[in-house]
Amino acid sequence: MKAGTLENCIWQLKDGAYGWGMIFARIVLGHLYANPNLVRQVNAIIPMPAYRTPGEPRQGNDHAGYVIERAMEEDDQALPFVLDPPLIIKASATKRMRDTSSAAERQAVAQQLYASLQVPDPVRVSGQSIMVYDDVFTGGHTLNAVAKRLKVNGANKVYGLTLARAQWR
Repeated sequence: MKAGTLENCIWQLKDGAYGWGMIFARIVLGHLYANPNLVRQVNAIIPMPAYRTPGEPRQGNDHAGYVIERAMEEDDQALPFVLDPPLIIKASATKRMRDTSSAAERQAVAQQLYASLQVPDPVRVSGQSIMVYDDVFTGGHTLNAVAKRLKVNGANKVYGLTLARAQWR
């Protein structure tokens, strides 16, 4: 659950305590190493796409990308991480899901997110099974929007991998 110490650490990463990115990367790697059956099912492990202005570092706004970047540096089992060039991008800023307060609002934000997502090279996605990493799973709207965009562009399957699940509102 996204609560207590874990929630505080996630917020610290988002507030600039980037050392947590390495710790979360080691947790992700440990989970994937301990569960090779999960990795065998996928061709690519990618971060949840984040909108970044040109030249903006991952540390600024792309927390999931930063964790995956750190995981790639530490990985000694050649897991199928894909970061650059990205398989999917978020081309414009959207309202954050955590700033919503109703199901209707979350659905509207998910539609806005879906419209902002682009797959730069559909050939790289076609027929692939892709695992999308994010720090927190709240209600599935964000992951569903990304999965839908990837599948519309030919992905075979899309899986989610998160550090924590938010408590139900």
